[in-house]
Parts: sequence; C-alpha cells; structure tokens
Amino acid sequence: MKTRSLLFGIPLLLTACSDELPVARTQDPKPVVAAQSCSDGAHSLRRLNRAEYDNTVRDLLGETGRPATAFPADPTGHGFDNEARLLGVSPALVEAYEATAGRLIDQAWARDGAASAGGGTVRLEAESASATTGASEQNGTVWNLWSNGDLSATFTFAQTGEYQLSVRAWGTQAPPDPVRMQWLLDGVVVASLDVPAITPTVYTQPVRVDSPGPKRFTVRFTNDIYDPDTSTDRNLLLDWMEVRSPAPTSVATQRHLRVCDPATTGEEACARQMVESLANRAWRRPAKPDEVAEMMSVYTLVRESGDGFELAAKFALRSVLLSPHFLFQVVETQAPGTGKRELSARELASRLSYFLWSSQPDAELTSLADAGRLAEPEVLEAQVRRMLKDPRSEALVQNFAGQWLGLRKVDGITADPTLFPGMDSELKRAIREEGESFFRAFLNEDRSALELLDADFTYVNDRLADYYGLPRPGSASVTRVSTGDGRRGGVLGQAGVLAQASLATRTSPVLRGKWVLGKLLCQEPPPPPPGVEALPTQVPPGSTLRQITELHRANPACAGCHDTLDPIGFGLENYDAAGAWRETDNGSPVDATGNFKGVSFQGPRELATILKGDPAFATCMTRQALAYGLGRALTDEDEATVRYVDTRFSAGGHRLPELLVAVALSDSFRNRCPVPAAE
Repeated sequence: MKTRSLLFGIPLLLTACSDELPVARTQDPKPVVAAQSCSDGAHSLRRLNRAEYDNTVRDLLGETGRPATAFPADPTGHGFDNEARLLGVSPALVEAYEATAGRLIDQAWARDGAASAGGGTVRLEAESASATTGASEQNGTVWNLWSNGDLSATFTFAQTGEYQLSVRAWGTQAPPDPVRMQWLLDGVVVASLDVPAITPTVYTQPVRVDSPGPKRFTVRFTNDIYDPDTSTDRNLLLDWMEVRSPAPTSVATQRHLRVCDPATTGEEACARQMVESLANRAWRRPAKPDEVAEMMSVYTLVRESGDGFELAAKFALRSVLLSPHFLFQVVETQAPGTGKRELSARELASRLSYFLWSSQPDAELTSLADAGRLAEPEVLEAQVRRMLKDPRSEALVQNFAGQWLGLRKVDGITADPTLFPGMDSELKRAIREEGESFFRAFLNEDRSALELLDADFTYVNDRLADYYGLPRPGSASVTRVSTGDGRRGGVLGQAGVLAQASLATRTSPVLRGKWVLGKLLCQEPPPPPPGVEALPTQVPPGSTLRQITELHRANPACAGCHDTLDPIGFGLENYDAAGAWRETDNGSPVDATGNFKGVSFQGPRELATILKGDPAFATCMTRQALAYGLGRALTDEDEATVRYVDTRFSAGGHRLPELLVAVALSDSFRNRCPVPAAE
C-alpha cells in the first residue's frame, strides 16, 4: 500500500479552515433590525461535539458504535458541551479525526460490499476496527488486546436469519486459564469462548438475528493477567472479524458509500459520484463543483502513485469527513453593522436537527428546506412535533437532560465504598436509567414539566427498589412505579441528583442548595470568598452536619451565601450522601426543616411544592432549553426571546414539546447576528 502514510485529510482540513468558509451573501431578502440587538458574537462555526459526531456518523454511514469516545473530552460552558466559543480544535483532536475517518470509511465500504453481494461474507481487518485498549503489531496486520477491553466494528445485517460470526484469533497464554473472549452484538453477549491457541486460529459461532439493520460486533478480552514473578502475560491477538450472511432475499439495503459500479460507470466517474454523494449528505448542503474537484485531486494523487481504485476512492471519501463542512456547523455571517440575517433554509434545517436529534437533518427536513417551506412557522412547528416522535429525539434525554439534570455524572459518583458499599456500578446504572426514563416520560406524555419536581411516580428495577425501600416491580430493567410516601418522586428524590451534590463521605447542604438554585432556578450563587475555611469532610462524633454548618454560618464572611444555600439543602438531609433515605445523622434525628425566600418547609416534598410554585422554575427551563438550542450562553440581549418562549411555554401548559416548539420558532433560533466590528 504505497499511500498508507499520506495524511491527505489534515492539510485539506487546515486549508479549508483558512480561506474557504462561506462569506456573506450580497443581498439579504429580509428586513434587518438593529445590529446591537444581536448577541451571537463571532462564532459562525460550531464544531460537532462528541455526541453529535457519533450520532451523525450513525445516520450518515450506519455506524452504531461510538467512535468519538476516543476524542478528547469536550469542554462545558454554561452547563452544556455544545457552546460554540469553547469547541476548539486541538492537535490531538485533528489526529483523532484522521484516524477515525479512515476506520469509518473502511467499515462502511465493507458493509456496502455485503449489501451488494446480498448474502456474502464481510471481513474487516482488526487494525481497521475500533479498540478500547491495545495496539497494532506485526507491521500493522494484527491487533493486540493487551488488557481487558473491546475491539468492535459495525456490520450491516440486511435481513433476519442465521448468520455466521468468525474471528481469527490466538493468544499469549498464562496459566492456569486459557485466554477467554466474549462476542457481543449491540452489547448483548452472543458467545463466550476459550482461546487456547498460540497460533492464528479461526473461531466461528452461528447467531440468529431477528431485527435487521446495522449492529455493533464486539470482541471482548475478559481475563487479562500479568505475573511479574514469572514474566507471564496473557493477551488476546486478533487478525480479522467476519460476518457471513444467510442466503439473499429481496430486501433492499441502503448503500452509504458505494453508490455506483466502477465497472459500468467508469472508475474515475464512479469515484466522483461516490464523493459527491457523500459530501452532499455529510456537509448538510450540496457540494460545489470546485470542492468536489479538490477532493478528487486526492483520488488522482493516489492513482498516480500506483494504487488501485478502492484505496484511491477511500482516501477521497475520507477527505469528506475531514472537511470543516462536516466537522462544523457553518453559518454565513453578515458584515459588521448590517444587522441580523435569517438563517438559510439548509442552515435552519441543520440547527433544528442538531437541537432535537444531535444529528444531521433527514430527507424530509432537507426536502422542505430545498422547497423553501421550512421557515414557514406552521411547517417548522409541524417538523418539531414530527421529530420529537422520532427515536432520534432520545438525544434530548442523553444530551439535554443528561447535562441539565446531571444524569451524565451518575456513573462517576464517588461515594466512599466503605461508608456506602451499596453504591456499585450496577446500582449507578439503575439510578441513571431512572433519571433518563423519568425525563423521557415528560417528553413523550401530555404532562406538565412542572411535575418534574413532585411527580408521584419514578422508575426502578428490583435492585433500586430495594435501595429506595419501594416494592419490587419484579424486573431487572427499570419500570414505572407509584411513589406515595413522600420520599421519592420528582428529581429531588432521585439518588442521582442527591449523590452528585454530596461529598464522598457526607452530605452537603451547600452543594445541594447550589444545585437547586443553579439548575432549577438559574440563580447561580457566586463563588465563596478567598481564604474561607471549608467544612470538615467528616462530622465529629456527637454532632450532626446541620449543627456544624450552622456554626460555620456564624462567620460573617460565610453568612452571605450560606444563609441562602443552607436552608434549601437542609430540607434534603433525610437523604444520605449516596441518596438513601435516613432518619438519623451521626446518631441524632435528622432535622429537615428549611426556609426558601422566607417560607418555611419540612422535608423534600414541601420544598418541591414551593419550588414548583415559583415562576423562576419554568423560566429557568426556558433558559436552559434556549441555551442548549442556540449552542451559546444567553445574554441580556436575549431577554425578549426568553419572554416570548416563556409565554408560549406557559400557554402550552408547560409541556416540554411546547417549550421546544417555542425555542425553534423564536427569533434568536431562526436568525444569525453579524460579527461585531470590535471582534
């Protein structure tokens, strides 16, 4: 392979970022308003964050894995990781883009080959798959999983039937057990195999597939060991993964890359057709002839170096995924002083789809944009409601609620295992799924979002039911149950919220009060003044945390914030640092009385009732949804938009779908401001 070491995509990426981005159109068909009413700043580019990248390549290429998990973590601004001003491109990220683009194209090419063969065999070299650990060896022809971890790739299962999975593998052995591996399809274990071989050996397993579509085939190494005394090291080595399909049927399967046959179309013409087809979808707009020509120059360079059609086409296709038009949402920006501009139809379609789906527009959205109808208010509203019924709206649960309510943080809860031994990974998973299922109910049901605070139901499996003291639903999966004792129901009774706003060893009325003010009321308190002594991480014997905290508040330097935060957090003291209910703290009865804005309350249920009646809660939901939808922090100049959205939200009975419709119809969402002259 003569061009293996050429990194065509990186220079293309850097060149395109320098001087080929869209410029302002010469005429604006819409009336303008005063430029100072805009607040978007200079951010006409917004990079896809990791969740958006994963969802986009899923819809673009049929890739159901999560390749962006290998990217550097996205920074978080005002609560969300889609804030344009923070989403830069580091050298490490550019390298990750290059490596990932190659794997994605290789895997999609192989899947298309299987679709073309209709019942054939698709083999993927291990070094082209995605790995959580290990490295390539033997001149890049073998992947060594040198610790417990996964090697995975997405294959297309075009029809129901019995498939044959095969892996060529062997191991470096260490007694007393042989190397062991598991095979999974979309996370479900379908085979557990011993690998006693020390030379390449083919392992095969038949698997029944009842739901066609792209599926993630994973090989998992499960029993790594290293003994320094004997220098024995157990590793799993993999050469390739293979899926053999059953006999073909008449079922048509979408081809993501190989949209033509070079034998009939001609090699260069077919390569051009493949590149243009992918670019038109990946860039969320039609590719221009000069852009296609630039990518085809990559194809030409590879062919002139002596390589064949397939490799040259893959390199050209890779350049599509390394263009800023794929990696960024690009919005044309007017010159300073010319006022705000209505988004183009394609820009509006892209902003809407990344708001609701964290992914690219689908065919219907694109068709309406190209017909010039998407900006019509009634059409735009209908599209929001359609998109919310699509499974891709799960992105709102994972990315909007996941960050607003902190559900993404649940897996990282660090409750002290000696004090809270029940808080293991299995329980954390159930707690996270409780929060996700709870928010999903408000997204899908005709229910006021104000009830997020005091709903009389939650979602538990048997393990979480035991932890909460609720009757078991008889299920390992979270199931909807009623909560009538006042201890659970509503976000303030969920262990995920309570534990993330605690320390590892004890509760924190300060952190819990801060969470309520910041997340639910958008009234983020200021940071503590410098030099203030923190509360102890352990409560002294014979004292309660409330007593220690009230002594701390006696310090005038601390009282300003603590007089606001602590009385809120005290109302949640019946929950320990891991979110379990308790009646005593350090041997003394819990005092869960609190005060919010001069109103006294007792315990979490009364606190939830007070917060529900505060108009700031509904307005905060409006602010959170707007900031997420716009991909930026709100400013004072957004207040008119906030009032508009808040009014529509209230008129719609505070239903979440009405809130999301209002955001999409708002002036800020449908328009783009100019770059200020000073920037």
